[in-house]
Amino acid sequence: MVDAMRAMLDELMGKERNVPLTQRSNKKINWDDSHVCKYQLCGLCPPRLFKNTKSAMGECEYEYHEDHLEWENIMEDFKKADPRDQERMERKLMRYLEELIRDMDRKIAKNKERAEKESAPRELRPEDQVKLAEVKARAKEALEKAEALAEQGEVDEAQRLQAEAEAYNKQHEEMVKRFTAPEKTMLVCDICGVFINSTDNEQRRREGLPPQLIMDHLEGKQYLGWKAIRERYAELLAKYGPGGGNVVVPGGSSARGASADRERGPSTDRDRERDRDRDRDR
Repeated sequence: MVDAMRAMLDELMGKERNVPLTQRSNKKINWDDSHVCKYQLCGLCPPRLFKNTKSAMGECEYEYHEDHLEWENIMEDFKKADPRDQERMERKLMRYLEELIRDMDRKIAKNKERAEKESAPRELRPEDQVKLAEVKARAKEALEKAEALAEQGEVDEAQRLQAEAEAYNKQHEEMVKRFTAPEKTMLVCDICGVFINSTDNEQRRREGLPPQLIMDHLEGKQYLGWKAIRERYAELLAKYGPGGGNVVVPGGSSARGASADRERGPSTDRDRERDRDRDRDR
């Protein structure tokens, strides 16, 4: 409990929160500090979207996020950064989001296969087949009588029996639907892959999924998180185009990154951060 509280305070206030200002090793936190989340700088940090959900991704590799006391200043620092550094970070996030979406889309396809199987119509039980046969026989009998009466000129009675036969046929159709309906209907969300289950098949046939069920899902943490991921990726895709997160030149360096290295000269903390990013991408 104590360790958890200490870790939370470290994240919010920094590990030097109890150190006098004059003795702190780094009074100001810059955007390229190794503890600052580069994903959050560019809009969102996926691991923090899904804490305590089935989509949980574990802890982010970075410590400082939007709830850090200095975050506003960190963001201001990032906005003033070299545009090439900003682009590099956005491309890094784009690669990350693209991989997450690709994995999620595979999961969605797999879940839809399962949902289709579990939502398939049930086989008719022997006792249900007997009931259906009885109704079908009544319909046939009424229709045969109607035809005979029509030949005899008893039009009114023939029409009554014909309507009775049609009613039996309609009853037969409804019984088939009821007897073969699955115990529950499973749908899969195209955004987050979550199963949306409804055990009220009669209501779904009449009205679709219950409105409250849909509302609960749309307000859920997983749906909102994956929606944010897809929307941010769409923005980056529009900005950089397909494959925008993987623009490289021979040697494995990004075209802009290589140019920036030549311009900056000696290695800096920012350069080392870039090298770590490239190592992860390989």
